[in-house]
Amino acid sequence: MSIRFFLLSLLISAPYSSWAIDPFTIELYQSSCVICHENGAGGAPKSFDDNVWQDRLAKGSDVLLQNVISGYKGMPPLGMCSDCTQEDFVDLIAYISTEQAEE
Repeated sequence: MSIRFFLLSLLISAPYSSWAIDPFTIELYQSSCVICHENGAGGAPKSFDDNVWQDRLAKGSDVLLQNVISGYKGMPPLGMCSDCTQEDFVDLIAYISTEQAEE
């Protein structure tokens, strides 16, 4: 009984993002976004850096999505993922704006 309670408590307390990330999103990140966002190349916001993403996220998901689609500063339109859908971009933004990479 106590082990079941412990496992249930652990599951409930785990952050949703730690087990909800689609492996396809991680694959898209690795093939497209990591090039610039891993190290902040060209002024790109670094992936998984909560401090960098707070102000951007405060602008709202519509603004961030439009920036990705249209291009923003040094980021070309659609980033490096011309085959990505709007849903893919929403998922990618959510993924790289988390505090740390969770795979």
